[in-house]
Amino acid sequence: MEKFPEILNHFSIDSKSKDAQTIKKTIKLCEESEVKHKEKKTCVTSLESMVDFGLSVLGTNNILAITSEVQGETQASQRYTIEQVQQISDGDNMVCHKLNYAYALHYCHVGGSTRTYMVSMVGVDGTKVKAVSVCHKDTSFWNAHAIPFVVLKVKPGTTPICHFLQDDQIVFVPI
Repeated sequence: MEKFPEILNHFSIDSKSKDAQTIKKTIKLCEESEVKHKEKKTCVTSLESMVDFGLSVLGTNNILAITSEVQGETQASQRYTIEQVQQISDGDNMVCHKLNYAYALHYCHVGGSTRTYMVSMVGVDGTKVKAVSVCHKDTSFWNAHAIPFVVLKVKPGTTPICHFLQDDQIVFVPI
């Protein structure tokens, strides 16, 4: 965080702006220790770094990268009908999330045992979606006040928590 003013200056960003606060938050996330999240993590600025990290944490050269796909963009929230669910993997995976920063930056992490699925759905307007869903089997180390526990009225470690990934997130799984 010591180079924060230098970073803002380099990109000509006002230190009082919303962009500056977003960049500060991103830097904090990337600099947090792995112990806090009990998972292996890194922030990467290239596809090569992303793949290298994935190969090292997943322990194999045989990996599959998948992401959610939307056929025909829709802005409206709508109901979807699930047409097919295919399990892709059972075990560790690595997920990379696009971060808000002045250039391409992804937060990649491996956190506990998961099941990864590809879920094919169709919206009421005909929009077809192949969405990646990740189910976390061990949530015992998660914050008890995290949104999934509040919404589902469950406690950490009592039930798997599943969620869909946005189409700007990438999942790497061993094959």
